Amino acid sequence: MPKNKKGDEVEIPPKDEEELLLEKLVFGDSAGFESNLKKLDNLYDYSDEEEDVDGDVESDFKDESNDEEGLEHIQDDNLFFIDEGAEGDRDEDAMEIDSQDEDEEEEEESESDDEENAWEDSDDERLNISLNSSDKLKKLRRTPQDSSISGKSYIIRLRSQFEKIYPRPSWIDDIDQSESDENSSDNDIILDDDDEEEGRSNGNTNALLDILSSTQSFIITKQLKLISPNRISITRLKDANYQKLGKSSIQSLSFHPTHPLLLTGGFDKTLRVYYIDGKINNFITSIHLKNCPISTCQFSPSLDTNQNLVFAAGRRRYMNKIDLNSGEVEKISRLYGQEQFQKSFEYFKISPKGTYIGMTGNSGWCNLLNGTTGQWIRGFKIEGTIVDFEFARDESFIVIVNSAGEVWEYELKQEAAQQSQPKGNKKPKTYNKLLRKWQDDGGIGITKIKLGGPKNRWIAIGTNNGIVNIYDRSKFTTVETSRPHPIKTIENLITSISTLEFSPDGQLLCVASRAKRDALRLVHLPSGSVYSNWPTSGTPLGKVTTVAFSPNNEMLAIGNEGGKVTLWRLNHY
Repeated sequence: MPKNKKGDEVEIPPKDEEELLLEKLVFGDSAGFESNLKKLDNLYDYSDEEEDVDGDVESDFKDESNDEEGLEHIQDDNLFFIDEGAEGDRDEDAMEIDSQDEDEEEEEESESDDEENAWEDSDDERLNISLNSSDKLKKLRRTPQDSSISGKSYIIRLRSQFEKIYPRPSWIDDIDQSESDENSSDNDIILDDDDEEEGRSNGNTNALLDILSSTQSFIITKQLKLISPNRISITRLKDANYQKLGKSSIQSLSFHPTHPLLLTGGFDKTLRVYYIDGKINNFITSIHLKNCPISTCQFSPSLDTNQNLVFAAGRRRYMNKIDLNSGEVEKISRLYGQEQFQKSFEYFKISPKGTYIGMTGNSGWCNLLNGTTGQWIRGFKIEGTIVDFEFARDESFIVIVNSAGEVWEYELKQEAAQQSQPKGNKKPKTYNKLLRKWQDDGGIGITKIKLGGPKNRWIAIGTNNGIVNIYDRSKFTTVETSRPHPIKTIENLITSISTLEFSPDGQLLCVASRAKRDALRLVHLPSGSVYSNWPTSGTPLGKVTTVAFSPNNEMLAIGNEGGKVTLWRLNHY
């Protein structure tokens, strides 16, 4: 019990009628709580709602005194209702059906308009327009009961009213029809929005398999068209990955050797495949590799058309082999005694025919794997620190360079790649025949090496100070040539060379550095001249991380640190 200031206990008097009424108004009582619960139930569509109402009516008839007390708390507008009879119910139902049909028509019209509208305002969905506010708006009513409509329906009705007064010209329909015919002929495989979203989330392998099994391929002409050494005609196309951007920089690009597909990979651990047509560039599918930030990815250029393999690796002690036909992902990690010389699989190259997979190892080792099974075949040991290597187009030899500019050319024997695995302590015989060893002119801080052109004519070597030396291998007259002179030295860049890429016909060399924005140049061969008209100061390249030419020489894909892959058409081809 409470106490007063003197410490004596004070008895609390019982609540009077006024206090009880005030408490009921503020806090309510159990009867009011139950009645409010019934009102709340009426807000939802319960199947047994009518039964509850009937039960309430029966209980009301049983207790008239309680009914009279309940009427005191009911609002005046809820005391009576107007019974319109069965006919009124039928009319009301008919009106609801009509309005439902009109809503469906407007939804269909809005869906068709969404494909044409270049801009959509999100506020249109939230607007509510009264049709009874003016005589002009009353003309938009479709039934006498129409009182208000949404902003989107208002736009559709205004457009239809305008077209009744000013009919749509016939020549617009002709243009739309011709554009649709052109798109359908140029783009045989187009994913709609639903299929695209399903492919993004689940991996639309069916669409990918349809493309791989189709006859669509790059048209590669054997007739060589000489490109101008002074100016290059180039046009920007829609970005290759604009439909599905990556969450990191683009680290690697790879065109499919026969089909118009582009593979991208980056540190977001996801491989993405796009169907490249230059207009839509549909996103086909994606493959997420858990705990593997991708540094290199590549389609396998296997001669077997039934094999569609993708290899991807990061700074890990394994490589991922993905079979696109079956969807299986296999890890390649065993090197049969070479594990100590291969601590990371992040940088690899696949030979032009798909026979070998080469990797830069430790302590000057370059390891070769089987291009199909991923089993270790052999290794090449050079002096110093290996920085890069390159396969000949016919897979007859391999070129390896160290950081000091020393270049080794080893012969590749086909029988060495086909030897069986060692049994017991016996090792298979390998043929590491050295064809040539030579020194790069001024070779300090070598970063990249690349072979290109018909019969492996051109060889380019990049350095960490932006200098690129281009050699003509056809002028290597004797085996004793130890210090050949470059036919051209490119000095247009001042930062470390991170990318060297020849066009398939060997007439263009793309040189890029990821250390500076827009640090990319195109070099003409055999003149060695750098094109001055492209890229310009306004060309949006960003920090270029990787480039790739399409197999038919027509397109150039450029990936940057922003996660975009810009696509360019070489108009000469």
